[in-house]
Amino acid sequence: MRPNMFFRILPLLILLASCGQDEPDYRLMWQHAHHLDDARMAAMYGEPRDDMNCIFGAILEAVEGNWDKVADLTAGSRTSDLFAYYHNLAMAMEGHLADSLMYYYQPFERGLFLPVGETSGQLRIAASSEVWFRLGEMTMAEHSAMLAQIFSPEHFGVPYLKRLAEINMVNGQDEAARKYLRLLSKEEGCSEWVSDRLPGRESKAVKDCMDGLRRLAPKTDMVHNPSDYRGVLKNLLASNPDNALARQYLLCLDIVIKDLEHFIEDYDPSRDRSRLYDEAVLIFLAQRNAITSQNLAHFAIPQEVLQDFSDYNDMVNFNQGAMEPMQKKYGKTYWFFYQYAKRNVK
Repeated sequence: MRPNMFFRILPLLILLASCGQDEPDYRLMWQHAHHLDDARMAAMYGEPRDDMNCIFGAILEAVEGNWDKVADLTAGSRTSDLFAYYHNLAMAMEGHLADSLMYYYQPFERGLFLPVGETSGQLRIAASSEVWFRLGEMTMAEHSAMLAQIFSPEHFGVPYLKRLAEINMVNGQDEAARKYLRLLSKEEGCSEWVSDRLPGRESKAVKDCMDGLRRLAPKTDMVHNPSDYRGVLKNLLASNPDNALARQYLLCLDIVIKDLEHFIEDYDPSRDRSRLYDEAVLIFLAQRNAITSQNLAHFAIPQEVLQDFSDYNDMVNFNQGAMEPMQKKYGKTYWFFYQYAKRNVK
């Protein structure tokens, strides 16, 4: 092909490629899922924006368990609790939470759990149930899903009906599940989803998923503050030590809130392997003047990570604690997060 011909058709090639990569119109899907007309949709959520389309998409795709799509929709450098929450969940569902944690914006515990209160926005409430459901904590999941339904536009929303139907399936409350499924059966595009979940006639994939979640449910009830995330996670793990998602969330919660004493208590170096954990251990040991060969061997700290920690501290001293030069080289380490990340005062 002659060069001038190539450059003539290049815009067409780019256009064709971009058409194949377009994201679905999640805003329109959200609008239909909540029975909103154009005016009500604009009043609730403003004019169309890319970031809002991504959040609508993350909520909708997470309910379906499409974690690769959730990860793609929330990747990037946006400083948003909702983006962090869904991206962390997508990474955790793939077993990569610890390895990815420092590569994205982390608003402390708000990137793992979304607190819901009287000043919470509707989208935050809509999202808050998803982590609890995946962890197997159905009481918290149902509470959040009901709040989402109550505070949604017109007190209706397909994502919340789906979540409530599945929560009741996990809990063995078949009649309640049927109630939500009957409502969903009237919604366009939901007939196959409903038929796969009819109690007693579930598809194999759905039955396996519900059985798996049922095994994660805590065997002991506990009275707790809604923000006692660590207590809930510990209770889940006491009931099922193989709850891998709860284990990832417990360790990473300790890390993002900089609670290294509890991290060391929760951490098992024989089963939990990540450079993130190695970096946290070294801070804990350094604070206690306990970087000894015995402790390094116990925690299986690689020599490379130990050397990097020494270099990090040398650079901090050389730059007299200035943040900018440290960020360029060590911005994706826990050492940088622990030393420089500050909570926003709201």
